[in-house]
Amino acid sequence: MKNLAKLSAMALTSAIAMSPAMGQCGSKCTSRCKVRCGVSATKCGAKCGAKCGAKCGAKCGAKCGAKCGAKCGAKCGAKCGAKCGANADAAVIQRPANYTPAYTADPVMIAAGKKIFENTSLSSNGMSCATCHTAGEGYQNTFAQPFPHFVQMAKSVYGLDQVHLDEAVQMCMANPMATEPFAWDDKDLQNLAAYVQSEQIKFANK
Repeated sequence: MKNLAKLSAMALTSAIAMSPAMGQCGSKCTSRCKVRCGVSATKCGAKCGAKCGAKCGAKCGAKCGAKCGAKCGAKCGAKCGAKCGANADAAVIQRPANYTPAYTADPVMIAAGKKIFENTSLSSNGMSCATCHTAGEGYQNTFAQPFPHFVQMAKSVYGLDQVHLDEAVQMCMANPMATEPFAWDDKDLQNLAAYVQSEQIKFANK
């Protein structure tokens, strides 16, 4: 009888140790994780890792897209490619020494700038400024502030705390339009900056 009692006690101890209800998922995490493991599905997912990871599906992609979008600004997250989050050379987009901007509120400059704004041939990937900023959309709230001001893309990609309007234009040429910025004496840059300035005034007055 004593031996039988010992064997029964050992069997009970072993069963308790192997029970998944103790909060340990082990290696058999399934869709019934909450029931099997005795813990919340969220906690079980964290413990089971690879076993549950296959069920992320579209949610994983959505998180990556949002992260990329935050770095690249506006709505171009999916198109920013390898440059997203890159530690790029800020000198590429910064005004050179002794530079004086020539853009004004001249209607002729604004009209010329609008055409450049919509021109996809300027980029290497078929994008234009209007791809991200059609009908005044796609701008961050900071766009309403006087330049120079903080722009998320400038901070994330170039490490700059603020940029001038024409520097923001040059930044968009390099990222996400993936092409060379304008020469600083290029009339297209001045006309485009004039148009973007008119867009900024509209945005600030919404």
